[in-house]
Amino acid sequence: MGLIDEKGRFFGKVSIIDIVIVLAIVVLVIGFVYNQTGQQIRQIIMADEPLYVTFLVEGVRRFSLDAVREGDVFFRQHERVPLGTVAHIDISPAHAIMTRTDGTAVFAPVEDRYNMYITLACVGSITDTGFFINGTLQVSEGGRLSIQSNNLLTMAMIYQVNQR
Repeated sequence: MGLIDEKGRFFGKVSIIDIVIVLAIVVLVIGFVYNQTGQQIRQIIMADEPLYVTFLVEGVRRFSLDAVREGDVFFRQHERVPLGTVAHIDISPAHAIMTRTDGTAVFAPVEDRYNMYITLACVGSITDTGFFINGTLQVSEGGRLSIQSNNLLTMAMIYQVNQR
């Protein structure tokens, strides 16, 4: 008796076609599981590290500037899990493109409007895919996030992320 008999079965018991079908199903299942979970696994390089995230809030009025103080705690909108504590605030005049009466455009300061840079001291993780606050919220420069404190609710752009 050989390895494969005249009917194409291993040792006269299992069909080669059955084996190929079972192997194909196993490969498909492994591929599906990897596709669903393999891309979500991230390697944590540094956990529970101090991060400093600077948010840019553009074109605010004076009362919004007065509503933020160093030491205030900011949250993600509709969540009560703290993002971080205000470590520093910078203010600059807001600018916009204005059209002059002769039809030319100029980049000029806007009266009574300011850009506010709010730097939050946060605790986060550094992974192979970026920075994460509280282990779940990925922050990267250029992203937007709705943040709130007890006195201010605003949409802010993530201006800078670093470890300082």
